[in-house]
Parts: sequence; structure tokens; C-alpha cells
Amino acid sequence: MQSNKKFMVMIGGVIAVVIFWIGWVSSNPADEKAMATFVSVEQLLDDNINKRTKLGGLVKDGSIVISETNYLDCTFILKEGHTELAVKYDKTRPDLFKDGAEVIVTGQYLDGTFYADELQTKCASRYEGDLRDENAYNLTEIDT
Repeated sequence: MQSNKKFMVMIGGVIAVVIFWIGWVSSNPADEKAMATFVSVEQLLDDNINKRTKLGGLVKDGSIVISETNYLDCTFILKEGHTELAVKYDKTRPDLFKDGAEVIVTGQYLDGTFYADELQTKCASRYEGDLRDENAYNLTEIDT
């Protein structure tokens, strides 16, 4: 009977440690960069959110300006509906980054500019069409 009670106390202790650990890790993430909330550009501007966030939208045509002294520095206008926001990015740009590209940026909004430290582009739609329509594959059977 005594060994059964010890076993139950030990199981209860393990459960308590696991619950404590999950709570601690959830409230104190090791990487603050991983904690980003996805919001709309309009919500960011209306609420003046200055914590780490993710935004999505289109690169406004003709808005990309690349620095002549540091080719990594780039500014552009992120357009979501009728709302526009200046974005500054200073790292390597994806190959598909261009006017009209659909992008997701992660960073922080300060003094009217969104300072992005991550920039992702959506794959061009010309690649999606063939994958979604199996009639477009034009495959033939090979007899061996």
C-alpha cells in the first residue's frame, strides 16, 4: 500500500513540473522575434501598434527605392486595399520581390515607417496554375 502512495505522489510531482514548465515557456519565449502578431495595415495605423507585428499586402508599383550607397537598403510602399505604409528593409531581398508582388513583412512600426527585418514574397501565380489543373500536365503513358 505504501509503494502505491509513493508512486501516485511521484506521478503528481511529474505532472506539476510539466505544467509549470509549459507555463514558463509560454510566458517567457526564448526568441522574442518569434512573437509577432499578424494585423492589417489599417489596424496598425489606427491603433499605432509599436510591438513586433506581421503585415501583408502588395508592393505599390514604382515605389521601390534601393539605396545607391548600400544596395541592401530598400524602401517601398506596402499597399493593402486603399491603405498604404512606408516600409524600410535592409537585408537580402527575395528574387520575386518587385512592383506588384504580394509580400509579408515582419518588424516594428516607429514614427510613420515600418522597419522590417523579414520579407517574404508569395510565389507568382503563373506557377500555381499548372499544379492545380491536372489536365494541363499533358502527360502521356510510356509503354515498356
